[in-house]
Amino acid sequence: MPAISSYDYIVVGAGSAGCVLANRLSSRGASVLLLESGGSDRHLSVKAPVAFPTLFQTPRDWNFLSEPEPALYGRRLYLPRGRMLGGSSSMNVMMYVRGNRTDYDGWVEDGAEGWGYDDVLPYFKRSEDNAQFGEPYHGRGGELHVTSRRCLSPHWEAFLAGGERAGIPRNPDCNGAEQEGGALIQTTIRGGRRQSAADAFLRPVRKRGNLTVQAATHVHRVLVENGRARGVRYEFGGQIATAHAEREVILSAGAYGSPQLLMLSGIGPADHLREHGIEVLLDQPNVGAHLQEHPMALVNWRCRTEDTLDDASHPRYLLPWLLAGRGKLSSNVAEAALHWKSEAGLRAPDFQIVFGPVYFWEHGFRKTGAPALSAGMAYIGPKSRGSVRLRSGDPGDHPRILNNILGEDSEVQAMLRVLELVREIASQPPFADHVAEELNPSAKLRSRRALTQWLRATCEHEYHPTCTCRIGSEQEGVVDPRLRVHGIEGLRVIDASVMPTITSGNTHAPTVMIAEKGAEMVLSAA
Repeated sequence: MPAISSYDYIVVGAGSAGCVLANRLSSRGASVLLLESGGSDRHLSVKAPVAFPTLFQTPRDWNFLSEPEPALYGRRLYLPRGRMLGGSSSMNVMMYVRGNRTDYDGWVEDGAEGWGYDDVLPYFKRSEDNAQFGEPYHGRGGELHVTSRRCLSPHWEAFLAGGERAGIPRNPDCNGAEQEGGALIQTTIRGGRRQSAADAFLRPVRKRGNLTVQAATHVHRVLVENGRARGVRYEFGGQIATAHAEREVILSAGAYGSPQLLMLSGIGPADHLREHGIEVLLDQPNVGAHLQEHPMALVNWRCRTEDTLDDASHPRYLLPWLLAGRGKLSSNVAEAALHWKSEAGLRAPDFQIVFGPVYFWEHGFRKTGAPALSAGMAYIGPKSRGSVRLRSGDPGDHPRILNNILGEDSEVQAMLRVLELVREIASQPPFADHVAEELNPSAKLRSRRALTQWLRATCEHEYHPTCTCRIGSEQEGVVDPRLRVHGIEGLRVIDASVMPTITSGNTHAPTVMIAEKGAEMVLSAA
């Protein structure tokens, strides 16, 4: 237990946002308590980029399961989230993709004043140490190392060339002036090893005397007195304890954890809270609503050669990685991506097609026994929204999560269009020389009805939950543009849940940006 129980700031969750907040808030001399439900991130499977799937369904994974998805034949989707220092940045695919300029300008149109692209770009750059690109879109010298250089297969170049023949031009920097096009993906890898938010922002400042980091600590609720957050109640080592916040409590528990914690604290839809025996402090129906996720379906082919990542777990690759961060263990699997508009006239790409030189299916749990190649077709312009609700009033229970993936027919039609494109790419040289039999969905499936059935039976997600505590008015959101919870003083949410709409890309980089901007807002109010 910590020696003191009162701090200037309490941050709940040591993930992508929480690690940034702990760093920035403690840098100004404020006392900060960072609470993390999970434990250590010191594990080979965390540090070796290619090993991320081996973390799934382990003690370092929250191992959530969705409610039956109506548009997916009632399937329950496995929803991995990192439960350790670094949160999901310690088990993600390390892709650094900010999204599109129109995402952020669209937030402003929805009422998120101060969150337009020109407003947020400086906060992206503040954290960044980009090894390839510089001004005006990238930063140098920040804590988060971003690079395109790593172990690569001989297949990614052919994939992008096939995309060019299918009409998708090259774009070396999807985080620069334009997002659309084909690119070698930028990653948060340093020296062949994962650089999580804990590595970049937390570990270098752990010895600050005013920063207390407490892992294996499960927060039960925010303590609210007379309309103001005063602290948190948590469980540590089998005992219940209380910590007090002199200035603010900040929730950074993610798009599932932050709304759950608000509801356990009596802030949420009144009828729902009463159903679980929770005293209603604030009737706020938007808490846990508006969940957005990127649907993703995978196409797999047998590879004509043996040089894939399917054998990356072989012991012969361990020593080169341990000694020099080289070889197959240093690959993040997702080597290249195409950002593509499935319809003319769209403001931004609505698909991210990720190429990996490996058989990736069912989160990596299923293997073929033969070398293979994969393309993940992620729909980054979804309209469907789901929800996060309590399963019970027990803080140890997982919440009820409904993604509502492919809830609109237009999303299904868009997925069928991208499948047609991916098949065209596979038919184009030079990529056609690399692929053999189509394993999924199988070349025999051709009719729209059969492919729609396949899509609903196999579609997953891209591990990007957002929007459940979104920025908006009291009628449409949970927090204001300064990330303060409506109706409760001294309480903010700062993580991916505050996005008004999901970004057109991976969510780690935007979450770090949100934390950078949020930290400045907190400090300016001190």
